[in-house]
Amino acid sequence: MHQKNKNLETSNHLLLSNQKNSPVLFNKKMKKLVIKPLNHIYSDTGKTRHYTPAAQEWFNSIYSFNHTYTKTLPTATKNLISLLKSYFNSNLKLSKFYKIKQLATRFKRLSAKKIFVGKGDLKHTNDKVIITFYVYNTEKMFLLSQLKKIHNILYSPKKKIKKYVNIDRNGKEIVNYNRPFTLKEYLSLTNHYEEWYFSYILHFANKLNLQYSKIIALCETLRSLIEKNLLNKVEKNLIFNLLNINTFSYPSFKLYISKCYLKYTKLYFRLVYWLWLNNVKFSAKFIENLTRLVNNIFNKTIEFNIVSLKKMHFNSDIFTQAVSLKLKNRDNKLYRVLRASLRKLKLRNVRRLTRQRKGDKNEYLINKIRNDNIYSMFKYNTKDPLNSLLLEFFPWKNNLKIKFVKLLKKMERYVNLSNYVIFNLKHRKMAGVRVEAKGRLTRRFTASRSVFKMKWKGGLKNVDSSFRGLSAIMLRGHVKSNTQYSILNSKNRNGAYGVKGWVSNK
Repeated sequence: MHQKNKNLETSNHLLLSNQKNSPVLFNKKMKKLVIKPLNHIYSDTGKTRHYTPAAQEWFNSIYSFNHTYTKTLPTATKNLISLLKSYFNSNLKLSKFYKIKQLATRFKRLSAKKIFVGKGDLKHTNDKVIITFYVYNTEKMFLLSQLKKIHNILYSPKKKIKKYVNIDRNGKEIVNYNRPFTLKEYLSLTNHYEEWYFSYILHFANKLNLQYSKIIALCETLRSLIEKNLLNKVEKNLIFNLLNINTFSYPSFKLYISKCYLKYTKLYFRLVYWLWLNNVKFSAKFIENLTRLVNNIFNKTIEFNIVSLKKMHFNSDIFTQAVSLKLKNRDNKLYRVLRASLRKLKLRNVRRLTRQRKGDKNEYLINKIRNDNIYSMFKYNTKDPLNSLLLEFFPWKNNLKIKFVKLLKKMERYVNLSNYVIFNLKHRKMAGVRVEAKGRLTRRFTASRSVFKMKWKGGLKNVDSSFRGLSAIMLRGHVKSNTQYSILNSKNRNGAYGVKGWVSNK
């Protein structure tokens, strides 16, 4: 008996020692006892992936029985882009309306005040081609800024006008003002009246054969009346209009004022005319003529979707065009151009390091229906149980609520449907931009070796796949779905160079 007790103690001791050495995983206790049936389907449906459209992936989405038609697509898209660029940067002759010398084509190509056209996406159907292309209108931005400046000068100045008199070396008085004249101030200047009155008196003196002494006396009396402000505008108009009735040859005072008005506001109306020309290019009547030309390229009906961008960083093709255009000028230094191209770019704080919690798969509608009976999901107290069920998963636009956590409290608030959809769009926020320039970009005329410079802001990684542990797709097998890549070749006096541009979204 004593021996048996010893054997039991040793066996218990061995069991305890084995339990201590065994992993913690086997010692864990289940809090809930879950009994699942044999036909239970596990909840394997998770968050759906974001698939980009085929036109965005391959630039041309087409399926045709005629294989020879697809072979002509690369040349057709090249011709389309060159045609769009030439159309939007075409100018009418201003010599008919204003005496302006037109710029040479060499300087027009080098100027950045134009309409940049980016590479578009083409969607082919059986009898139609839907073309979406991107436009960055720098010409319109420049004209609007200049118009605002001139409008403020003409009508609503911020400062009161002040007169400064300086004496020259020769003893002449030079009059300066702290700001330009407004339209009213310019028309009410005594110099204009004096010039016109004296020319008017000389005209009558020649007709009446007056002596020179009498002409001088008339001029002096008029000058004194104008300086003392004894004559009103109405009196002046009456006097000279009456004189005009007798002669029927010399222009009236009102006509002179209108000439002064046109002379002073000549630049303002010239800018208005240029702005009108810029807007006319986007009108339906002018684009109808463009569609006829594009129709000859594809032999199908054409439908345009023009997307105007507020910033050039939203499209990599437009961004690289602007950088390569600035590098054509030898006076612009390479690193300064690359640094200035990213100066206006403002990136939001993207949370990369904080991992996003994966949604509970049991909460998705598909996984709920799989292993539960539908009648158990209805609320019995409601009049229309099916409507109340669907509203939980697909809320109505007037009854749309979102749940958010604020100070460790779960809260709800109503949201506008359109804003909610735009807010939840994929790749909506910018994550980073990168630029590379390589080639004969030295300032010397004898460029013996090529130069390579690079500048970036933000990051190009896909935040979902790289940091948050969510699956993401690849475009064309090797391109990330969140990045746009473009390359441009150009040349200057020293030789050829290339510019690469990447734009990534969150």
